[in-house]
Amino acid sequence: MTNTVPDTAKNDLVAFELWCKENGIDTVIPGTADTNGAWIGKRMVLEDFISLAGNHGVPYCDVLFAITRDGMENVFAPEDCSTYFPTHRNGYPDIFFRPDLASARVLSWHEGTVAVNGIYHLPDGAEVPITPRKVLINARKRLRDLGYDPFVATEFEFYVSEGTPEDLRASDWDLRPLSTRAYTYQVFRSSLDREFLSRWRRYLIDAGIHVEAVNPETGPGQYELNTRYTDALRAADDAFLYKNGIKEIAAMEGRTASFMAIPKSDWAGSSCHIHQSIRAVDSGEAVMMKPGTEGPAPELSEVGKHYVAGVLATMREFSAIYWPTVNSYRRARPYSWAATTVSWGFDNRSTGLRVVGESASSMRLENRMPGADVNPYLAVAATLAGGAYGIENKLELPDPVEGDAYADPTLEPLPRSLEEAVEIFDQSSIAREVFGEDFVVHYVTTLRAELAQWRAHVSDWEVGLYFETA
Repeated sequence: MTNTVPDTAKNDLVAFELWCKENGIDTVIPGTADTNGAWIGKRMVLEDFISLAGNHGVPYCDVLFAITRDGMENVFAPEDCSTYFPTHRNGYPDIFFRPDLASARVLSWHEGTVAVNGIYHLPDGAEVPITPRKVLINARKRLRDLGYDPFVATEFEFYVSEGTPEDLRASDWDLRPLSTRAYTYQVFRSSLDREFLSRWRRYLIDAGIHVEAVNPETGPGQYELNTRYTDALRAADDAFLYKNGIKEIAAMEGRTASFMAIPKSDWAGSSCHIHQSIRAVDSGEAVMMKPGTEGPAPELSEVGKHYVAGVLATMREFSAIYWPTVNSYRRARPYSWAATTVSWGFDNRSTGLRVVGESASSMRLENRMPGADVNPYLAVAATLAGGAYGIENKLELPDPVEGDAYADPTLEPLPRSLEEAVEIFDQSSIAREVFGEDFVVHYVTTLRAELAQWRAHVSDWEVGLYFETA
């Protein structure tokens, strides 16, 4: 059986069904990301998938967008809500998943299985406006309408612990990382881990993901995965699939892979760096570098400056997307490789945004703010939307930071908590303009529900400190 779905099988459902039958594919998983980036899908017999996909689509209860991250509670729409929001008031009706066959991937860690991504639709055929993949498609279109095609590559870091999620939950999360110390980039450690790292890499390559490198990182049992740049939507599809795929593969081996921002206070945080560049739609020409400045001292073009200025100007307003959990903000510490300020520089890893590249084709912006806990669709959408906003408004780019951005008290700090970030996002006119009122209301309400859960929780630290001494 071939491990790649050919383009000829992605043209229509008839060609797709024929190819699947010829290659022993009998199961399809249609689905996409919820708000938090979890993979929502159903395992379906091929013939049943074809039947539903050829009509209205695969039905899902729209409560999937109204469940807390732990699956224990529902998020309730505001009383005066006039935007789209799944609610008990109308009985949580069905929405319909319509597949994008171009996204079809063979999951070689399962038997005879293909995953297909897509978009949710309402019964009247309209697209569900809060679907994260749709939010990204809108952001990409915004840039394309300006004449620029965005290309993206992601770098995610993650931890691997012995024990399945059930094992770790039963042990009160007594984490047992695969290594007892950090082995940053060390071949020795990657050689010890070569068996499972090679197996994981092969599985992801079979799924059509161009994995450029996997290496040990700065925490015990921490690894980094780098993918090759591609179309922005394809890059987010890749990141979504490998985040969820790595978790599945690890669990099948009796391990747990985690993309939590920082599992322990004395461990290194896990980031998601988003590399991005833009090309002219009409010619395919890379446009971020000023012509004639190739070499060790490159300069941004005018449109490149506007793009970077837009991402810079929206870092604070989009923080709730780049840092979407309470835990996200524990990672943002000086000298931790994480962004802490609204700043940019040339090849400067102490800044929030890093411009790198010595040629027109390699010059790109690296957004170093997101953590590994992001929803890839929303994080990529946010950085593209920021860039488009900068181009549309011809924003001026301030001078780059030279030297240590962590030690510069004149730089504007990024939000220090999820509460602060949510309030900024809720009040942002830019967020409403680029993401739409439906998404902003739903996203803010969802995060506030999670904050309410967090405030109600009594931590082990509180009991240990106060039970005797208070």
